[in-house]
Amino acid sequence: MDYIQEAQKKYNGEEIAKLIREKTDFDVFEEITSRTKRKDVLAFILQCDAGRIKQDFEEEEIEIDTEDEEEYISELMNKADEYAVEIEESLPEDLISYYYSYSYDEDEEIIKTILVVSFESLGERKLMDVGNRLITVVE
Repeated sequence: MDYIQEAQKKYNGEEIAKLIREKTDFDVFEEITSRTKRKDVLAFILQCDAGRIKQDFEEEEIEIDTEDEEEYISELMNKADEYAVEIEESLPEDLISYYYSYSYDEDEEIIKTILVVSFESLGERKLMDVGNRLITVVE
């Protein structure tokens, strides 16, 4: 079981995954902390139901041009990133996160998002670097 620790504070991947499942619209598809080759971050592949996002667009009366497939997928991914804000708000105050929606599976109606979590001391810029490198590994 992967974990991050700073001074007397310690969080394990299972604990963060449970928090994500309980407080957000994401499911934890896979914990991928080992792929970062770092001991100071936790990393996950999350998935979100694209059908729910489409339903939100309808409820908000937002029209998306489904003719332009690239724009349509981009809008779905952007909305999934908005959902990911819930994750950041649910995390303990001493943790920061970086998330990026990177894949849309049209057949399964699922959007995959990468999430990287660390203590604030790592810094947002470094965490973003780790997340961006991880995206190239999982694609």
